Order: sequence, then C-alpha cells, then structure tokens
Amino acid sequence: MKHTFHHIHGCMRHCAMALLLAAWAAAHSPLSAQSIDRPDPGTGDSGGATPSLLTLSLDYPRLEVAENRAYIPLFFTVNGFPTGSQDVRVRAQFVGGTATPGKDFDLGDGLRLVPMEGGLNSLNWITVPLIQDDSNEGDETALFDLFIEGSTAAPARMEVLIKDDMELGEVGFVSSRFSANEGATNGQVMVRMWRTLNTRNAATITYRLEGSEAAVATLGGQATRTAVFQPGASQVFVPIPLVNDQEVQGTRDITLVIESSSDGMKPMKGFEKTVLTLADDETKPEGAPLTIWEGSSDGGERGVVLTTMVPRGYQVLLEYSDSGVEGPWTLDWVLAGADVEQTVFNRFDASVMRMFRIGPPQPLEMSYPW
Repeated sequence: MKHTFHHIHGCMRHCAMALLLAAWAAAHSPLSAQSIDRPDPGTGDSGGATPSLLTLSLDYPRLEVAENRAYIPLFFTVNGFPTGSQDVRVRAQFVGGTATPGKDFDLGDGLRLVPMEGGLNSLNWITVPLIQDDSNEGDETALFDLFIEGSTAAPARMEVLIKDDMELGEVGFVSSRFSANEGATNGQVMVRMWRTLNTRNAATITYRLEGSEAAVATLGGQATRTAVFQPGASQVFVPIPLVNDQEVQGTRDITLVIESSSDGMKPMKGFEKTVLTLADDETKPEGAPLTIWEGSSDGGERGVVLTTMVPRGYQVLLEYSDSGVEGPWTLDWVLAGADVEQTVFNRFDASVMRMFRIGPPQPLEMSYPW
C-alpha cells in the first residue's frame, strides 16, 4: 500500500507533551468574576496583517494549578489564515478573582507574539509566573481575558484555580500500568510515584503488592513496601530488585496499591494503583512481522512508516541497512512492548535503497511506564 507523506514529524516524541496538556484539562465549576473594563487594545502596527480576520479560542477555559508550580500556562489558539508578515500580538489581562497580581502571580506585560506564518491554528500559551509563599491562604481564583491586539472581537475569558501548596495534596503512581522483565540486565523494576501541593516535608508512602505468591516472590516476596519522598521532592523513584529464577512462568500481572501516607495525603484517584506486567526471560514469545508503508516526501527524500506488535515485558530492535543484506546494520529504534502497534517513521535520501529488519523479542531492559 502506498501513501504520500509531506510533513510528518516524530509523533511519538510528542506523547510527553500530550500527557502534560491533558493534566491541565480538568474542568471545574465556574468561578465568580469582578466586572472590570478592558482598555481599548488599539490597532497597533499590524505590518499589513488584518487582526480583525483572526479569532482567538481557548484550549482549556478552566485550569487548576498548584501554587508551587513554576507558572500558569494560559493556553489559546489563534484561528484564521495568514494575512500579513507581522506577528499576531495576543495579550492577557487580569480581570478579577481572589488572587492578587504581584503577590500570587506576576503577569508582567502578559504578551505573546504568535508568528503569522506557522503560528496560526496551533497551540500557544502565555506564561504567567507564580509566586510561592509560606502562608496558608487557601485556594484562590484568577480570571484572565485574552484578546488579539487590533481586533474588535470580544475577549476570551479563562478561569484559573490556584491551589494553595500549604495544603496536603494527593499521591499516586505516574502511570496506571507499566511493564518489566525478570531477565532485565539492570536487575530491578523502577516504580515512580508523584505527589501534589505541599512538598516541603518528607513523607513515607506505604503500598502493597497483590498477585500470585510466585509472582510476588520475583519481586523479593515482601507484600508490603514503603517509598520515601524527600523534603522538596514532588516525585520519587523506587527500585525493586528482581529475583531471576530458571523456571518457565510466562507473563504475570502484579498490582501495586497505595495504602497510606505518613503526612495524611490521599491516594490520587485513578492512580492509586498500578499494574505491573512482569514477563519471564525463560519464555520466548513469537515475533510479529514488520509492516512497511511506503510513501514520498518533499526535497528528494523518501519516507516510510514501520509498524509491528511487541508483547508486554519484551522489546525488539529495529535496524536498517543502506548496503544490502550484508550490512552493516544500524540500530534505528528500540520498540518496547505494549497493547497497541508500535510505530516509527523513517526518512532518507531518495537515491538510497534502504532495508529494515527487526530481531526476535528479548527481555525488556527498562521499566516501561505504559
């Protein structure tokens, strides 16, 4: 099958950003607002641009952010088609709420320049630095109007709830599921937890392991464990040594469940437990075929999309050669196991006859949080 690819970027490399943006998307009840008039933005120097033909929309009209975070991201999108060469000037203005500018946050000029070419119809944000204090003022609200300078369109209002970081937050696992292999050369499973709001003090988290006796024995046999957050730390990495025996046991699931916190933090809903899929290095799964979708790219390059299935707890090496079957073969990607197909994009000069291959599944070398 053939498809044409014009501008394909490494979509897999944007997953982390996708997980970050999803964290801001939690909806909350509307916050009260003060009625404050917005100054006339004026027309400014548009450099041939026509701001009146552009519109502004909010990607997340309501945000919740802890006081100890670095800043409030006011996400927005400028919609329309390029109408000039100058940047689009988007400004944020504080219009109400219980928070105080200069005390709880520093709005500064509240300006973001969006490139007319390449910046429209995509995510942008205005950064509003937060000011952390050591007083317990409770949660506070902040209302911002975002508008395009030179446009007569009504501003878009964003509601922000600033959570006081003196309050106790929540604790949870970073992922609700992850994978490992008994035969990993580093000899351990790495578990990662994180906490919200007050991180000033140390905290000890007690969690338990649920699974078959043989499965728990692979993690040392102790059903109840602890993890310690150091003062100021919002996350902790907990290594659990693996016991690699010679028995053929197949793939097993072990559930890790948070029971309590020494400072009274509550388990985070949806992340209070995580399922570890632990594969066995004595079990050799069958490999899946590598599917290659050919296409064409601009600038005299070719592009291909490669997909394959990898079982949880294992990995496969994707290699390529530009010199035929004899090689040399170069490592292109390490594909970790998951419940969905793993996809990689590769582009190269059109004059090259590139070959690809994948090896058989081998023990996963890292604790894969997915």
